[in-house]
Amino acid sequence: MIMAEEINIKELKEQHREYAELIGVNNLMLLSKRYGGTNIYIPKVDELLKNQRYVKIINEFNGDNIKYLARKYKVSERTVYRLVKELINEMKSKPFEEQISIFDRNL
Repeated sequence: MIMAEEINIKELKEQHREYAELIGVNNLMLLSKRYGGTNIYIPKVDELLKNQRYVKIINEFNGDNIKYLARKYKVSERTVYRLVKELINEMKSKPFEEQISIFDRNL
């Protein structure tokens, strides 16, 4: 079996050279061994970073900044709302700091 170290990038077919130049012959060989002969989808950079952006939105949410976060992260207000919906529900169900419960017997 031919090893990756033995392959000169110039010996590759032109259609494969671009990949080898980008990721290296060794990594191209690894991809070929794992996915050779199949179609693979390579996502856009934005898709790869989407989850990280969503975590930042959730962490920066303060209960009153949906529009700001939507503009900052270039997503719709609906997307921000969907991400922070659970937090909003938790905030609504929490009593205020000095709120007295109707069940408090020490009035």
